[in-house]
Amino acid sequence: MAEQVEPRQGGIPSIGDETTLRKILHLAPISMAIVGLDGTIEYINRKAEHIFGYPHAEIQTMDRWFTLAYPDPSYREQVMSNWMGKVNKAVSTRGEIEGGEYVVTCRDGSRKTCFIFGVIAADKVFVLFEDITHRSEGERELRESESRYRALVETTRTGYVIVNKEGRVLDANTEYVRLTGRRDLKDVLGHTILEWTAPYHLDRNTAAVAQCAQDGCIFNFEVDYAHADGVIMPIEVNAYVITKGGVPQILSLCRDITTRRAAEAQILSLNQNLEERVRERTAELTKANLELTSQIEQRRAAELAKDKLQQQLLQAQKMDAVGRLAGGIAHDFNNILVSISGYAEILRDTMTAGAPARSDLSEILLETERGAALTRQLLTFSARQETKLESVDLNAVAAGSEKMLKRLIGANMHLETVFQDKLYAVKADPTQVSQVIINLVINARDAMPDGGHIKLQTRNAELGPEAAVMRLPLAPGNYAELLISDTGTGMSPDTLSHLFEPFYTTKTAGQGTGLGLSTVYGIVSRCRGGISVESAPGHGTTFRIYFPRIPA
Repeated sequence: MAEQVEPRQGGIPSIGDETTLRKILHLAPISMAIVGLDGTIEYINRKAEHIFGYPHAEIQTMDRWFTLAYPDPSYREQVMSNWMGKVNKAVSTRGEIEGGEYVVTCRDGSRKTCFIFGVIAADKVFVLFEDITHRSEGERELRESESRYRALVETTRTGYVIVNKEGRVLDANTEYVRLTGRRDLKDVLGHTILEWTAPYHLDRNTAAVAQCAQDGCIFNFEVDYAHADGVIMPIEVNAYVITKGGVPQILSLCRDITTRRAAEAQILSLNQNLEERVRERTAELTKANLELTSQIEQRRAAELAKDKLQQQLLQAQKMDAVGRLAGGIAHDFNNILVSISGYAEILRDTMTAGAPARSDLSEILLETERGAALTRQLLTFSARQETKLESVDLNAVAAGSEKMLKRLIGANMHLETVFQDKLYAVKADPTQVSQVIINLVINARDAMPDGGHIKLQTRNAELGPEAAVMRLPLAPGNYAELLISDTGTGMSPDTLSHLFEPFYTTKTAGQGTGLGLSTVYGIVSRCRGGISVESAPGHGTTFRIYFPRIPA
């Protein structure tokens, strides 16, 4: 009958000579632990402390061990479930605990792969830890290396095949299967390469295999493969003898040289002067092609330029006609408004402070002021308002407008300003530049009913040929750029095509006159500036206004 094991001091059960047992466990070359069935870790040996770094005082229960050794909660739950299942099974059978691989986090933060197993004896769990980190990493690296090697072999356009000294296929890639004319790898494995060798090359291919086995290699060997459908495919073979498990094998790299064969045959069939004739004819065709391409491009450019000039002329004529009409009406209308407001002020001043009609007269004066503002826009658009062009610092104008802009856009919108140092000076009317900024910011505000981001930026810009295709074209040169962008609803291509037309608006009745952008167009045009617009539905709008730099 087996000797009863009783727990003793230090957690080591008494089995015969306790001192001898303690020395055996303490000096054992493998990590060990003794655990009670209640989860108390009663003992760990020196090897375990050395490998994992945890002294016994820090891991006196299995819960503590699981927490430290498996810090990731998900992995810890998986390990605990797996290990406790094996322990319960071993307890019921009084047998060994089935081993498994686990990744243990050591006290210094390093991680070791261990094979952990154990045995149930005398109501104790004897747990043994075998550090297999290096072996596990080596196996993983080997698997990864094999995977990379196979991927390389399968993705290359070179046929790869390993045969034994009799020429029987042991392994091959997809490209080699294609070269043989077979459909699948199983159609070539175990077969000899002579089965798809053209009949007239059987002897030379047999001799080549024997020569490669004898010499250790063969280079640039050409052989024809015959497909089942009668197609002949010429192959170039480079082969080497390798050893696997002490058995020599031949590794061959095969390439389809059909194209090369065809080229060689064609070259042989040509006469000696063909190259010179081809060169001459190629030069003639190249010259003719270049001339034709140049003519086509010139014609296309001329047609585009003509269409653009026609569009610009029509737009200018339309703007001029509407401007003349609007200017005449605005001038006369403004005189009428002056008379109305003058009489209204006289009437209001003759009334006592509490007279009921004073508030009505104040409303009349307010409406005449609104009408006057509209006539000023019309006069600006029609170029009948006096314009004083002077040297202007766009940064100063933009900064001066910033405070008012923030009041205009509301609290649910963010106004970002970015001003470049040493900005080019430009020639413009500062009041009208401020009007351009205000009109564009108000448009941006109206495009973002739920709030958003407006950016006001200045910078120096050097424009090239791209300036000729702007909405208001420019010549290449140096310009001061004024950018106003928003994150609003954006505009459709149809809206963009009518953008600067007078009285065109997408706003509901009473919310806009359709003169804001027309006024912007007129102001920038009189400054000999340019306008570029970028917009798309759902992607906001960016206006870039360019003013010519005043030469230093």
